[in-house]
Amino acid sequence: MRAAIWKGPGSMEVGTAPDAECPEDGVLLQVQACGICGTDVRSFYNGDRRIEAPWVLGHEISGEVVEVGPRAEEELAGAGIALGDAVHCISTLWCGHCHMCRGGAENLCLGGELMGFDHPGAYADQVAIPNIALKNLFRIPDGLSPAHATFADPLSDVICGHKDIAIGLDDAVVVIGAGPVGTAHAALARLQGAGQVLLLETAARRLELAHAILDDERMAYVDSSDQDGRAAVMAATAGFGADVVIVACSSDVAQQEAMDMAAPRGRVLFFGGLPKGTTHIQFPSNVLHYREVQVHGSYASRHRDQVRALDMLAKDAGGLRSVVSDIIELDEAPDAFPRIRAGEALKVVVAP
Repeated sequence: MRAAIWKGPGSMEVGTAPDAECPEDGVLLQVQACGICGTDVRSFYNGDRRIEAPWVLGHEISGEVVEVGPRAEEELAGAGIALGDAVHCISTLWCGHCHMCRGGAENLCLGGELMGFDHPGAYADQVAIPNIALKNLFRIPDGLSPAHATFADPLSDVICGHKDIAIGLDDAVVVIGAGPVGTAHAALARLQGAGQVLLLETAARRLELAHAILDDERMAYVDSSDQDGRAAVMAATAGFGADVVIVACSSDVAQQEAMDMAAPRGRVLFFGGLPKGTTHIQFPSNVLHYREVQVHGSYASRHRDQVRALDMLAKDAGGLRSVVSDIIELDEAPDAFPRIRAGEALKVVVAP
Protein backbone atom coordinates (compact mmCIF):
# COMPACT_ATOMS: atom_id res chain seq x y z
CA MET A 1 0.00 0.00 0.00
CA ARG A 2 1.05 3.63 -0.44
CA ALA A 3 2.16 5.45 2.68
CA ALA A 4 4.14 8.44 3.88
CA ILE A 5 7.06 6.64 5.50
CA TRP A 6 9.16 8.24 8.24
CA LYS A 7 12.81 7.48 7.50
CA GLY A 8 14.34 9.07 10.57
CA PRO A 9 14.53 12.55 12.14
CA GLY A 10 13.50 15.15 9.58
CA SER A 11 13.00 12.68 6.74
CA MET A 12 9.80 11.27 5.19
CA GLU A 13 9.10 9.77 1.76
CA VAL A 14 5.93 8.63 0.05
CA GLY A 15 6.37 5.06 -1.13
CA THR A 16 5.23 1.49 -0.66
CA ALA A 17 4.77 -0.01 2.79
CA PRO A 18 3.63 -3.54 3.74
CA ASP A 19 -0.12 -3.89 3.37
CA ALA A 20 -2.10 -3.38 6.56
CA GLU A 21 -3.80 -6.63 7.55
CA CYS A 22 -7.06 -6.98 9.42
CA PRO A 23 -6.46 -8.50 12.88
CA GLU A 24 -8.64 -11.48 13.77
CA ASP A 25 -9.97 -9.47 16.72
CA GLY A 26 -9.83 -6.04 15.08
CA VAL A 27 -10.87 -4.18 11.95
CA LEU A 28 -9.31 -2.74 8.82
CA LEU A 29 -10.01 0.83 7.75
CA GLN A 30 -9.64 2.45 4.37
CA VAL A 31 -8.15 5.74 5.50
CA GLN A 32 -10.22 8.77 4.56
CA ALA A 33 -8.32 11.36 6.58
CA CYS A 34 -5.61 11.62 9.23
CA GLY A 35 -4.67 14.80 11.05
CA ILE A 36 -1.08 15.86 11.69
CA CYS A 37 -0.68 16.36 15.44
CA GLY A 38 1.96 18.34 17.30
CA THR A 39 3.19 15.01 18.65
CA ASP A 40 3.72 13.85 15.06
CA VAL A 41 5.68 17.01 14.28
CA ARG A 42 7.95 16.48 17.29
CA SER A 43 8.42 12.83 16.32
CA PHE A 44 9.12 13.76 12.69
CA TYR A 45 12.04 15.93 13.78
CA ASN A 46 13.22 14.20 16.95
CA GLY A 47 12.07 10.58 16.75
CA ASP A 48 10.32 8.78 19.59
CA ARG A 49 11.36 5.93 21.87
CA ARG A 50 8.40 3.84 20.65
CA ILE A 51 9.21 3.86 16.94
CA GLU A 52 12.04 2.86 14.64
CA ALA A 53 12.49 3.87 11.00
CA PRO A 54 10.98 3.00 8.62
CA TRP A 55 7.65 3.78 10.28
CA VAL A 56 4.20 5.11 9.37
CA LEU A 57 3.01 7.87 11.70
CA GLY A 58 -0.50 9.33 11.99
CA HIS A 59 -2.94 8.84 14.86
CA GLU A 60 -5.89 11.22 14.28
CA ILE A 61 -7.75 8.72 12.13
CA SER A 62 -10.98 8.70 10.13
CA GLY A 63 -11.77 5.85 7.77
CA GLU A 64 -14.26 3.43 6.28
CA VAL A 65 -14.63 -0.02 7.81
CA VAL A 66 -13.67 -2.37 4.97
CA GLU A 67 -13.01 -5.59 6.89
CA VAL A 68 -13.99 -6.99 10.29
CA GLY A 69 -12.03 -9.75 11.97
CA PRO A 70 -14.15 -12.79 12.96
CA ARG A 71 -13.41 -12.28 16.67
CA ALA A 72 -14.41 -8.61 16.48
CA GLU A 73 -17.84 -9.02 14.91
CA GLU A 74 -19.84 -9.20 18.14
CA GLU A 75 -18.12 -6.23 19.78
CA LEU A 76 -18.42 -4.09 16.67
CA ALA A 77 -22.10 -4.95 16.24
CA GLY A 78 -22.69 -4.07 19.89
CA ALA A 79 -21.22 -0.64 19.21
CA GLY A 80 -23.59 -0.14 16.29
CA ILE A 81 -20.79 -0.12 13.71
CA ALA A 82 -20.94 -2.12 10.48
CA LEU A 83 -19.01 -2.64 7.26
CA GLY A 84 -19.02 0.50 5.15
CA ASP A 85 -19.46 2.88 8.08
CA ALA A 86 -17.29 5.97 8.34
CA VAL A 87 -15.66 5.99 11.77
CA HIS A 88 -13.22 7.99 13.82
CA CYS A 89 -10.65 6.23 15.99
CA ILE A 90 -9.45 8.03 19.11
CA SER A 91 -5.73 7.35 19.39
CA THR A 92 -5.15 6.87 23.14
CA LEU A 93 -5.95 3.23 23.86
CA TRP A 94 -7.00 1.95 27.27
CA CYS A 95 -7.40 -1.51 28.75
CA GLY A 96 -10.59 -0.98 30.77
CA HIS A 97 -9.39 -3.22 33.62
CA CYS A 98 -6.64 -1.41 35.55
CA HIS A 99 -7.05 0.79 38.62
CA MET A 100 -7.15 4.04 36.61
CA CYS A 101 -9.64 2.75 34.03
CA ARG A 102 -11.96 1.38 36.71
CA GLY A 103 -11.87 4.75 38.45
CA GLY A 104 -12.95 6.64 35.32
CA ALA A 105 -9.50 8.00 34.39
CA GLU A 106 -8.93 5.78 31.38
CA ASN A 107 -6.78 8.53 29.86
CA LEU A 108 -4.16 7.49 32.44
CA CYS A 109 -4.50 3.74 31.80
CA LEU A 110 -1.60 1.85 33.37
CA GLY A 111 -1.31 -0.29 30.23
CA GLY A 112 -2.23 2.41 27.73
CA GLU A 113 -1.10 2.37 24.11
CA LEU A 114 -1.16 4.89 21.28
CA MET A 115 -2.10 4.51 17.65
CA GLY A 116 0.70 5.65 15.35
CA PHE A 117 3.35 4.70 17.91
CA ASP A 118 2.56 1.37 19.57
CA HIS A 119 0.68 0.45 16.37
CA PRO A 120 1.35 1.67 12.80
CA GLY A 121 -0.38 4.89 11.90
CA ALA A 122 -2.59 6.16 9.11
CA TYR A 123 -0.58 8.32 6.74
CA ALA A 124 -1.38 5.48 4.38
CA ASP A 125 -4.10 3.94 2.24
CA GLN A 126 -5.23 1.60 5.02
CA VAL A 127 -4.69 1.09 8.74
CA ALA A 128 -5.27 -1.89 11.03
CA ILE A 129 -7.25 -1.19 14.20
CA PRO A 130 -6.28 -3.60 17.02
CA ASN A 131 -8.74 -5.09 19.49
CA ILE A 132 -7.81 -2.66 22.28
CA ALA A 133 -8.92 0.20 20.02
CA LEU A 134 -12.39 -1.12 19.18
CA LYS A 135 -13.93 0.78 22.10
CA ASN A 136 -12.26 3.89 20.66
CA LEU A 137 -14.23 3.67 17.39
CA PHE A 138 -17.07 6.15 16.89
CA ARG A 139 -19.38 6.47 13.93
CA ILE A 140 -18.89 9.87 12.33
CA PRO A 141 -22.12 11.87 12.70
CA ASP A 142 -24.09 12.70 9.56
CA GLY A 143 -22.97 15.97 8.05
CA LEU A 144 -19.49 15.86 9.57
CA SER A 145 -16.71 15.20 7.07
CA PRO A 146 -13.99 12.63 7.85
CA ALA A 147 -11.38 15.41 7.66
CA HIS A 148 -13.13 17.53 10.27
CA ALA A 149 -13.86 14.45 12.39
CA THR A 150 -10.12 13.90 12.84
CA PHE A 151 -10.07 16.98 15.06
CA ALA A 152 -12.18 15.10 17.63
CA ASP A 153 -8.97 13.52 18.86
CA PRO A 154 -7.17 16.72 19.98
CA LEU A 155 -10.45 18.45 20.84
CA SER A 156 -11.33 15.65 23.27
CA ASP A 157 -7.92 16.18 24.91
CA VAL A 158 -8.74 19.87 25.31
CA ILE A 159 -12.12 19.05 26.84
CA CYS A 160 -10.45 16.66 29.28
CA GLY A 161 -7.95 19.37 30.19
CA HIS A 162 -10.76 21.70 31.29
CA LYS A 163 -12.15 19.21 33.82
CA ASP A 164 -10.14 20.65 36.74
CA ILE A 165 -9.79 24.35 35.93
CA ALA A 166 -13.45 25.35 36.33
CA ILE A 167 -13.72 28.22 33.84
CA GLY A 168 -16.77 30.26 34.79
CA LEU A 169 -18.66 33.38 33.85
CA ASP A 170 -16.52 36.50 33.59
CA ASP A 171 -13.24 34.67 34.23
CA ALA A 172 -10.14 36.09 32.57
CA VAL A 173 -8.43 33.27 30.68
CA VAL A 174 -4.96 33.30 29.10
CA VAL A 175 -3.95 30.69 26.53
CA ILE A 176 -0.24 30.54 25.67
CA GLY A 177 0.18 29.05 22.19
CA ALA A 178 -2.12 29.63 19.21
CA GLY A 179 -1.70 26.28 17.52
CA PRO A 180 -4.69 24.00 16.91
CA VAL A 181 -5.05 22.95 20.55
CA GLY A 182 -4.46 26.48 21.85
CA THR A 183 -7.13 27.75 19.49
CA ALA A 184 -9.48 25.01 20.71
CA HIS A 185 -8.72 25.91 24.35
CA ALA A 186 -9.60 29.53 23.62
CA ALA A 187 -12.81 28.57 21.82
CA LEU A 188 -13.88 26.26 24.65
CA ALA A 189 -13.15 28.94 27.25
CA ARG A 190 -15.32 31.34 25.28
CA LEU A 191 -18.14 28.77 25.14
CA GLN A 192 -17.83 28.25 28.90
CA GLY A 193 -18.55 31.93 29.51
CA ALA A 194 -15.10 33.44 30.03
CA GLY A 195 -15.38 37.20 30.23
CA GLN A 196 -12.14 37.76 28.35
CA VAL A 197 -9.66 35.47 26.62
CA LEU A 198 -6.10 36.45 25.74
CA LEU A 199 -4.32 34.28 23.18
CA LEU A 200 -0.53 34.67 23.32
CA GLU A 201 1.67 33.51 20.43
CA THR A 202 5.18 34.24 19.16
CA ALA A 203 4.52 33.23 15.51
CA ALA A 204 2.63 36.06 13.80
CA ARG A 205 1.18 33.91 11.02
CA ARG A 206 -0.15 31.32 13.45
CA LEU A 207 -1.77 34.10 15.48
CA GLU A 208 -3.41 35.47 12.33
CA LEU A 209 -4.85 32.05 11.50
CA ALA A 210 -6.26 31.68 15.01
CA HIS A 211 -7.66 35.22 14.85
CA ALA A 212 -9.55 34.40 11.66
CA ILE A 213 -11.30 31.54 13.47
CA LEU A 214 -11.93 33.04 16.88
CA ASP A 215 -12.50 36.74 16.16
CA ASP A 216 -14.71 37.87 19.02
CA GLU A 217 -15.07 41.00 21.14
CA ARG A 218 -14.06 38.97 24.20
CA MET A 219 -10.81 37.81 22.58
CA ALA A 220 -7.45 39.54 22.46
CA TYR A 221 -4.59 38.36 20.26
CA VAL A 222 -1.16 39.13 21.68
CA ASP A 223 2.02 38.80 19.61
CA SER A 224 4.41 37.94 22.42
CA SER A 225 7.42 37.95 20.11
CA ASP A 226 7.75 41.71 20.49
CA GLN A 227 6.06 42.40 23.83
CA ASP A 228 6.13 40.98 27.33
CA GLY A 229 3.30 38.47 27.74
CA ARG A 230 3.00 38.96 31.49
CA ALA A 231 2.79 42.72 31.08
CA ALA A 232 0.02 42.30 28.49
CA VAL A 233 -1.93 40.07 30.86
CA MET A 234 -1.55 42.46 33.78
CA ALA A 235 -2.59 45.42 31.63
CA ALA A 236 -5.70 43.57 30.48
CA THR A 237 -6.69 42.58 34.03
CA ALA A 238 -5.95 45.85 35.85
CA GLY A 239 -2.92 44.25 37.49
CA PHE A 240 -4.89 41.38 39.02
CA GLY A 241 -3.79 38.53 36.77
CA ALA A 242 -5.69 35.78 34.99
CA ASP A 243 -8.16 33.46 36.69
CA VAL A 244 -6.97 30.66 34.39
CA VAL A 245 -3.71 30.29 32.45
CA ILE A 246 -3.40 27.44 29.94
CA VAL A 247 0.01 26.56 28.54
CA ALA A 248 -0.85 25.00 25.18
CA CYS A 249 2.68 24.72 23.82
CA SER A 250 5.83 22.70 24.48
CA SER A 251 7.82 25.42 26.23
CA ASP A 252 9.46 25.32 29.63
CA VAL A 253 9.76 29.12 29.55
CA ALA A 254 6.01 29.45 28.94
CA GLN A 255 5.27 27.16 31.88
CA GLN A 256 7.42 29.29 34.16
CA GLU A 257 5.88 32.55 32.93
CA ALA A 258 2.36 31.17 33.37
CA MET A 259 2.81 31.05 37.13
CA ASP A 260 3.45 34.79 37.25
CA MET A 261 0.42 35.55 35.09
CA ALA A 262 -2.05 33.87 37.44
CA ALA A 263 -4.24 35.83 39.84
CA PRO A 264 -4.55 34.88 43.52
CA ARG A 265 -6.32 31.49 43.65
CA GLY A 266 -5.88 31.23 39.90
CA ARG A 267 -5.62 27.92 38.05
CA VAL A 268 -2.72 27.04 35.76
CA LEU A 269 -2.93 24.13 33.31
CA PHE A 270 0.22 22.60 31.84
CA PHE A 271 -1.26 21.06 28.69
CA GLY A 272 1.69 20.66 26.34
CA GLY A 273 4.34 18.07 27.14
CA LEU A 274 7.96 19.22 27.08
CA PRO A 275 10.53 17.74 24.67
CA LYS A 276 13.46 15.67 25.82
CA GLY A 277 16.07 17.75 27.58
CA THR A 278 13.66 20.44 28.86
CA THR A 279 11.43 18.42 31.17
CA HIS A 280 12.28 20.41 34.32
CA ILE A 281 11.49 24.04 35.07
CA GLN A 282 12.41 26.66 37.68
CA PHE A 283 9.25 26.41 39.75
CA PRO A 284 8.22 29.53 41.75
CA SER A 285 6.81 27.63 44.71
CA ASN A 286 6.01 30.77 46.72
CA VAL A 287 3.30 31.52 44.15
CA LEU A 288 1.49 28.42 45.42
CA HIS A 289 2.01 29.30 49.06
CA TYR A 290 1.30 33.03 49.14
CA ARG A 291 -1.22 33.31 46.29
CA GLU A 292 -2.75 29.82 46.50
CA VAL A 293 -2.33 29.29 42.78
CA GLN A 294 -3.27 25.78 41.68
CA VAL A 295 -1.28 23.90 39.04
CA HIS A 296 -2.87 21.12 37.00
CA GLY A 297 -1.68 18.74 34.32
CA SER A 298 -3.74 16.90 31.74
CA TYR A 299 -3.04 14.10 29.31
CA ALA A 300 -5.18 12.62 26.54
CA SER A 301 -8.94 12.16 27.02
CA ARG A 302 -11.66 9.98 28.46
CA HIS A 303 -14.51 8.29 26.61
CA ARG A 304 -16.95 10.98 27.78
CA ASP A 305 -14.70 13.72 26.38
CA GLN A 306 -14.52 11.94 23.04
CA VAL A 307 -18.29 11.71 22.75
CA ARG A 308 -18.59 15.41 23.54
CA ALA A 309 -15.90 16.36 21.03
CA LEU A 310 -17.67 14.64 18.14
CA ASP A 311 -20.95 16.23 19.21
CA MET A 312 -19.35 19.69 19.25
CA LEU A 313 -17.85 19.18 15.82
CA ALA A 314 -21.13 17.86 14.44
CA LYS A 315 -22.74 21.14 15.57
CA ASP A 316 -19.65 23.18 14.66
CA ALA A 317 -19.78 24.72 18.14
CA GLY A 318 -17.58 27.78 18.36
CA GLY A 319 -16.64 27.39 14.69
CA LEU A 320 -14.20 24.64 15.66
CA ARG A 321 -14.27 22.93 12.28
CA SER A 322 -12.40 25.91 10.89
CA VAL A 323 -9.34 24.92 12.92
CA VAL A 324 -8.69 22.48 10.05
CA SER A 325 -6.92 24.93 7.78
CA ASP A 326 -5.43 22.61 5.13
CA ILE A 327 -6.53 19.29 3.64
CA ILE A 328 -3.73 17.78 1.57
CA GLU A 329 -3.02 14.64 -0.44
CA LEU A 330 -0.69 11.90 0.73
CA ASP A 331 2.07 13.03 -1.64
CA GLU A 332 2.13 16.41 0.12
CA ALA A 333 2.56 14.97 3.62
CA PRO A 334 6.38 15.20 3.86
CA ASP A 335 6.33 18.92 3.06
CA ALA A 336 3.59 19.65 5.61
CA PHE A 337 5.79 19.18 8.68
CA PRO A 338 8.12 22.14 8.05
CA ARG A 339 5.09 24.29 7.16
CA ILE A 340 3.45 23.44 10.48
CA ARG A 341 6.67 24.01 12.40
CA ALA A 342 7.02 27.44 10.78
CA GLY A 343 3.45 28.37 11.73
CA GLU A 344 2.29 28.61 8.11
CA ALA A 345 -0.68 26.28 8.66
CA LEU A 346 -2.90 25.76 11.68
CA LYS A 347 -4.25 22.21 11.37
CA VAL A 348 -3.24 20.03 8.44
CA VAL A 349 -5.16 16.88 7.57
CA VAL A 350 -3.87 14.25 5.15
CA ALA A 351 -6.54 12.72 2.90
CA PRO A 352 -4.96 9.74 1.08
